Amino acid sequence: MRAARGALALALLASAVLAVGWPLLRILAEALVALHAGLPPGLGRTAAISLALSGGATLLALLGGLGSALTARCLPPRTRRLLDAALLSLLLIPPYTAAAAVLAVGGRSGLLHDLLPPLPGAPGMLLALTTTLLPYPYAAARLAWRGVDPRLVDAVLVHGGGTGRVLRLVLLPPLLRPVAAVAVVMLVTALADPSVPAVLRGRVPTLAHTAYLEVMAWGDEGTAALVAVLLALPVLPLLLLLARTGSPLAEPWRGHGAGPALALPPSPILRTARAVTVLVLAVIAALLTAAAVRSSLAPGELLGHGAVAALGSTLQHALLALLVAVPAGLVTAGLAARGAPRRAALLDGLQLMLLVLPGTTLGLAVSLAYRLGTPTPVGTLPPLVGGASLGSGSIAIVLVLAASTAPLVHVAARAGRAQIPRGEAETAEVLGVGRRRRLLRLVLPQAAPLVAVVGAAILVRMMVSVTPVALVAAPDAPMVPALALDLLDRAALAPVFVLTLLVAITIAALAGGAAAAGRLR
Repeated sequence: MRAARGALALALLASAVLAVGWPLLRILAEALVALHAGLPPGLGRTAAISLALSGGATLLALLGGLGSALTARCLPPRTRRLLDAALLSLLLIPPYTAAAAVLAVGGRSGLLHDLLPPLPGAPGMLLALTTTLLPYPYAAARLAWRGVDPRLVDAVLVHGGGTGRVLRLVLLPPLLRPVAAVAVVMLVTALADPSVPAVLRGRVPTLAHTAYLEVMAWGDEGTAALVAVLLALPVLPLLLLLARTGSPLAEPWRGHGAGPALALPPSPILRTARAVTVLVLAVIAALLTAAAVRSSLAPGELLGHGAVAALGSTLQHALLALLVAVPAGLVTAGLAARGAPRRAALLDGLQLMLLVLPGTTLGLAVSLAYRLGTPTPVGTLPPLVGGASLGSGSIAIVLVLAASTAPLVHVAARAGRAQIPRGEAETAEVLGVGRRRRLLRLVLPQAAPLVAVVGAAILVRMMVSVTPVALVAAPDAPMVPALALDLLDRAALAPVFVLTLLVAITIAALAGGAAAAGRLR
């Protein structure tokens, strides 16, 4: 029986690796062939522009997020929670909505059109990308500083140190590793997002949008494959960091409490952080106000456009993908926990690679691999991508969603198992408690709430993310990203804002359910 379960688990794992690994290997081979033939005209310039825009947005978001986090740590708990809500709520806003809000502020008919330079182009993309990236460094700093003991700060101040020394000796050491990882994630996220340039690019070319156009127009596969590989290259240093540090992704689940406010003396550093926080809040307020005003000026556009149908279809595909992702993540986590260290390291490495892989790269790989008939040893697999394909494209959508989110389940299960006190696990094993009973009594009470919370996070990610869904769904498919990009292509901003509001309400309901599940210990 045990051998049969193991064989079934390995068979499922091998099937998943083939379904996702083959498209990635295929796109790598096509990229090498395209590179050997020479870079397409203008691709080098496009790559330089994309890297400059993404790097600038990452730097600005780091400064804004870390300055706001320092301000929050010096505020009383109630005010701190308000600032947390203002900045972390940006996680609920898709990047295309931020781009639409930038148009509502500084576009041709924007609220501040006469006061601002034309925002479509590089300035608008920089503003939209920075806004969507702000929550990442803010959340990383807030998590890293939960365990900071205010008595250490008081000790530095008593011995004559100022705010600068407090930062150098107390606040920066726990921040370096998570901020380094988050900075790479931000850079990759900005590089790989095709929706912001689809709305605001003007005449500025970007890598992600170039690949998006090639795939949607059935253009040059070699160019799309080469772009997909280029977008994944910045992931390599993050993978090396994660491999060297074990599994740092499990650490944020270990709670330390909010902690009291830090009493730092007035200083230029603290005043600058507060000024940055005010500027960030002003930008958020301007974008939200412009979106609300633009929506109120077009009441006839608030309904229709298939928003409810797209929301329901997206949620349905997300739930189906969750039914695939949860068993896959739990199986790999179980195999890693029961296997030798080398096997555990291999499984963890594969899941971490999928976790940090840009959604654009995954979507391009699946789209190029499965949009035509695929020869297999047992026959030709029919097309899976596009409205005229098998299942009207639903199979490819579920595949990319499950592949991009199963690693989160794996990490959650590994983190939940790591929270089991080692003494209890060893005692149960010495007393002869069976594996099934240990699973029910020890593992599930720790891992189940964590997996439930991560399941809600997965659904949030599926509802908000543009990629990889937009790259495998048909242009007229009833999916939130496809509908939003179609509306923005027709300059219909108000329905996009309403669609975002519906998504945010759905996400809030999911978050409430996850919070309730997280208390069931």
